Amino acid sequence: MIGTFARFDIVNFVDPVRRVLPAILLVVAVAVATPVPAFAIGAAAIVMSLLAGNPFAADERGRLDTLYSTLPIGRRTVVVGRYLALVALYFGVALAATLAAIVTTALAHQPVDLAVLGAVNVGAFLVFAVAIAVQLPFFFSVGYTRARPMMFIPSGVLVAGTALAAQTGVLDHVDLLQVVSQNLAILLVAAPTIAVAALVASAFISSVRYSRRAL
Repeated sequence: MIGTFARFDIVNFVDPVRRVLPAILLVVAVAVATPVPAFAIGAAAIVMSLLAGNPFAADERGRLDTLYSTLPIGRRTVVVGRYLALVALYFGVALAATLAAIVTTALAHQPVDLAVLGAVNVGAFLVFAVAIAVQLPFFFSVGYTRARPMMFIPSGVLVAGTALAAQTGVLDHVDLLQVVSQNLAILLVAAPTIAVAALVASAFISSVRYSRRAL
C-alpha cells in the first residue's frame, strides 16, 4: 500500500511534466554554465528541497487530504509514501545532474573523477534529506498554506551560511577536495547514515502530527 501511494504521489508530481522538467533543465544549465559542473548536483539538492512542498499544495487545491481520510489507507501510509516519493524524485533529478556534469566535463576535455562525483552526490543527498526532514513535519502538521515559509528556510540558512563563510574567509585555507579525498570512506558511510536517520526521525514525527490533524 505504501508503494502504491508513493507511485501515485510521483505521478501526481510529474504530470504534467512542466512540474519537474524545469528542475532538470536548471541543473543541466548549472553544469554547463558554472566552472565546476559538479555544482549541478548541489543545485539538484537545493531545487528539490524547494519543490518538496508541491505535493502538499496539490493536496490543498484538490482537497486530497479529505479524500485520503476516506480511503482504506492509514495516515502513516500517506506519510511514508510521500517521503519515498520525494526521495525517488530527488534521485531522478540528481541522476540528470550527474550525467550533465559528466558530459560537460568530458566535452571540456577534462578528466572525469567519479570518486569526487560520488562524494558530491552523497553530500548533496545529505543536504536534501536534512532539508525535507525539517520541512515535512510542518506540512503534515498544518498544511501547505500555513507552512509555506518552511520551503525556503532550510535552503536559505544553507546559502546564508555558505555566503557568510566565504565573506569571512573561514574556508580560505581549507582544501575541500583534499578533505573529501582524505576522508572519503568516512563520508560515504556517515553521510548516508545521517541522512537516513534524519528521514526516519522526521517521518515518525510527521506520522504523529498528521494523525492528530483534523482534515
